[in-house]
Amino acid sequence: MNLGLLDLPAPLLDAFDSVLAASGLPALARMIVYAIASAWLGMVLYRRFSDQTALTELRQKVQASQRALALHGGDFTELRGLIHNNFLLSLRQLGLSLRPALLASLPLLFLMPWLSNRFAFEPPPTGASINVCAEPSSATSVLHWQPSDAAIIIDSDCWQVKSPRAGASSELVDNTGRSLLSISDAYASGIKHKHIWLNYLIGNPAGYLPDDAPLQALHIALPPRELIHIGPGWMRGWEFSYFLIVFAVSIWLKLRWRLS
Repeated sequence: MNLGLLDLPAPLLDAFDSVLAASGLPALARMIVYAIASAWLGMVLYRRFSDQTALTELRQKVQASQRALALHGGDFTELRGLIHNNFLLSLRQLGLSLRPALLASLPLLFLMPWLSNRFAFEPPPTGASINVCAEPSSATSVLHWQPSDAAIIIDSDCWQVKSPRAGASSELVDNTGRSLLSISDAYASGIKHKHIWLNYLIGNPAGYLPDDAPLQALHIALPPRELIHIGPGWMRGWEFSYFLIVFAVSIWLKLRWRLS
């Protein structure tokens, strides 16, 4: 398992999700559970680390300043002072809210990489065709598949590979025989690339290409997973359901707990 800093909860989340899946809970219902949990935890962190008394007082001052601006009918010098005061109050309100808001985003930062790995793609059935493309295209001249009939060339930089049966695998190797991609290991990610600095934060579940590999990346066209089977394509993946529920639950908790 290739874990980055934000992937540290992944093993526990995998185990928990497997239990829910084994109990018969469908993927969409599990997504709703995770969205509600992350929204609740985020708002708990915001309430715990924000100075609600100071924020409430400051919000009242901002509202009073805005009313004074709306009712102002005097000269420009006085108006300029009101605008300056309103600007300073708004900056103070932003400053008081920023730190707890950043802390409240941590549950999302730790959960989203795992959600993407878990729910972004649907493992293709045995025998289904998968397109694999190399970057750059010139690298294909020194790459080949094992077994030799595992793939056919469909473009100058792409192959069409059959999804192998359970227990079997199709591997892309370089001219030294070194394995660069095993199709059965690539189902968790749509790309396999060389390790970059960002992977210290978010790991690639498909692993990494060797630093001296003759290519930069392999793109695997896995079928996207649909949690909702109606509406346009952008609504059907995990992202739409997750962010919609997180937003709705966060607003509801903010109103219910009367947070500023």
